[in-house]
Amino acid sequence: MDNEHEQQPAVEPKPQPGFWESRTGWSRLKQLLLLEPLPGGSRWTAAFGSLLLFAFTLQVITGILLTTCYAPSVETAWPSVKYIQEEVPLGGFIRALHHWGSSAMVILLLFHLIQVFVWGAYKKPREFTWMVGVLLLFCVLGLSFTGYLLPWDQKAYWATKVGLGIASTTPVIGDSIRSLLQGGPQMGNLTLTRFFTIHAFILPGLIIFLIVVHLYLFRLHGITPSWWESGAQLEAKQEPFWPRQAWKDGVFALVFLLGLGVWCYYQPAPLEAQADPSQPYEARPEWYFMFLFQLLRYFEGPYEIVGTFVLPTLFFLLLLFWPFLDRNPQLKPRKRPLALGLLSGGTIGLIGLTIYAIATDVRMREPAIAVVQPPVPTEPAGLLQRADVAKLYNANCAACHGVDGSGSQIRQGMPTIPDFTSLTWQMSQTDLEITHRIQDGNEPLMPAYRNKLGERQILALSIYTRAFAVGSGEALPPKPVPPPPGPVTAQMSPVQIYRAYCLACHDADGRGNTVRKAMPDMSDFTDPKWQASRKDEELLHSILEGKGKFMLPMKDKMGKADAEKMVAYVRAFQEGKQVVKLEPQPPVVPPAPEQPAIIPGPKTPSGPSPETAARMRVAASLYRQYCLICHGADGRGLELKASMPTIQDFTSRTWQEGVGNPQLAVSILDGKGTLMPAFRGRVGEEQAQDLVAYVRAFGPFRPATSEPPPGDFEKRFRELQDQWRELQRQLQELSAPPRKP
Repeated sequence: MDNEHEQQPAVEPKPQPGFWESRTGWSRLKQLLLLEPLPGGSRWTAAFGSLLLFAFTLQVITGILLTTCYAPSVETAWPSVKYIQEEVPLGGFIRALHHWGSSAMVILLLFHLIQVFVWGAYKKPREFTWMVGVLLLFCVLGLSFTGYLLPWDQKAYWATKVGLGIASTTPVIGDSIRSLLQGGPQMGNLTLTRFFTIHAFILPGLIIFLIVVHLYLFRLHGITPSWWESGAQLEAKQEPFWPRQAWKDGVFALVFLLGLGVWCYYQPAPLEAQADPSQPYEARPEWYFMFLFQLLRYFEGPYEIVGTFVLPTLFFLLLLFWPFLDRNPQLKPRKRPLALGLLSGGTIGLIGLTIYAIATDVRMREPAIAVVQPPVPTEPAGLLQRADVAKLYNANCAACHGVDGSGSQIRQGMPTIPDFTSLTWQMSQTDLEITHRIQDGNEPLMPAYRNKLGERQILALSIYTRAFAVGSGEALPPKPVPPPPGPVTAQMSPVQIYRAYCLACHDADGRGNTVRKAMPDMSDFTDPKWQASRKDEELLHSILEGKGKFMLPMKDKMGKADAEKMVAYVRAFQEGKQVVKLEPQPPVVPPAPEQPAIIPGPKTPSGPSPETAARMRVAASLYRQYCLICHGADGRGLELKASMPTIQDFTSRTWQEGVGNPQLAVSILDGKGTLMPAFRGRVGEEQAQDLVAYVRAFGPFRPATSEPPPGDFEKRFRELQDQWRELQRQLQELSAPPRKP
């Protein structure tokens, strides 16, 4: 027994793992990542998935580098991008890689999706692999959309505003989506920081998670075998991922990086002028959203939701759940005619719409046209428009003198501040005194603007100061007036508020029939069903926060108490007996400096005639009641431009030149198109002429095609031009060097 025991061979000890293996498990990791068996061997067509992963990694790296110099706020976003573009070493190239890399990634994703569809790689058991890929596609599109705003230039601002307008058309939750993304009723700091957070943190994290799930499912089910090879052929050609397939993936990545680098060297990322909401701009999205932009042209008015929500949602759901709709087990394309037919039709349709939209849109072919430049006037522009005096006043004077020129806000702390609305003060000051006061100041309270403003700007401000005395009534000495408590609507009755802000759309009887053709969803306050379906809290929220595309938020104009009064006022329409009187009565609203009021010539000791002053007040009242809500205080209509692309810009020289006074009067009285309602019955013939003159005041000039009718305000503008020239002459004489004796 001992001998037999001694003859048994000894068991050899297992080799001990090395330093790296014992600590990292490198051999198992290598087996998992690099030695995956590939049926049919390596092939170039299998490299697009890896190329997509490389493109995303490049976006992450360049994005991180850009964030080291980017500051997400309205004041700093554009300057920081300009600093990256022009001053940071390689900053412009890195930004170009990030900008154009996003477009390249969209192209690669679409190509990979088509490849997977043709291969039939979405069929059982790979349905979830396909669905995760579709979610990745839409996350990448979301990444592109949110990154679009971050430079905060004109194109980014207006394209994002249009995009948010499209999102607001989503049934039930549209307004909530826009409010959530926008961070308030207007685009601003909250919009920018939210888009930056979504772009830099939320979506990249979600994409990384989906990539991990996608790769797991891909490794779980393996590569989809080629339909033209048998199982035996695939088995015979099988080889691991490393090294041949990894080499082909690397070659693709290198070619992609070199090609993108050369493109970025010759095509820097665009950066337009800093976003300015006050300037008109015809926005266009990036090329991969142009098919949707073109689609929206075919659906207008009440059918707009078909292009903005219905068709895109159906397309997404069809694409997402296609593996469960196509139950054909065949992989060969010729045995799947329905699937390949839909793929061909959809691809040709999307590419065709995109090419057609770009080819027929001059702003996509020549982007410089989208940057609206002020036209070079061939004849003298309007006086105040030449100096952009409203903006000058807001920037330099409104803080002390107030938007209404009375200075009542700070009179308690500064009793000697002048009241520009007082005819007594206006008559006690000569034009040169006002001009020199702006130039030289009156220390310590009134600073000198000699070195801050130009000669023409100072002269324009002196003339603008005269405008506050329009319709002042009798000359009264200025006296301290305490500032009104709360918002301006606190000084107004509900009927005045309704007349100022609601009458133009909802009508005097609350039915809204005048604009119903253009706005089919316009509420009828006299309908008992509508009244019963709306709670007071819902109406209060709609008044303060706005609703839909046309109902603008009023929370910056009225407090909650005033809004509650308006809810009760709207409830009073239910029996159909309440009717708002249509006689124009100017509401108690402080005149906004940017509103181009029809003003008299400076220094008219006797003031305007009672008839002229009355007509000016009526014209201003009519504009506030019927036009302000759509066309805005500056006449540009920017607030509703996204939902009403055809709304007129009264400051446009082209528009002013292309329409005559009779045509304007007819449009006011009888309406125009589907959006401009008729005001005949609410506005008389003479009042329409006054409104025409008021609209003309927004423009840079008065067309010379027709003589103004007797009593038109054109005479006062000509007087203002003469005063302007006289002030220039006097100032030149004062600034000229003294002659030698």
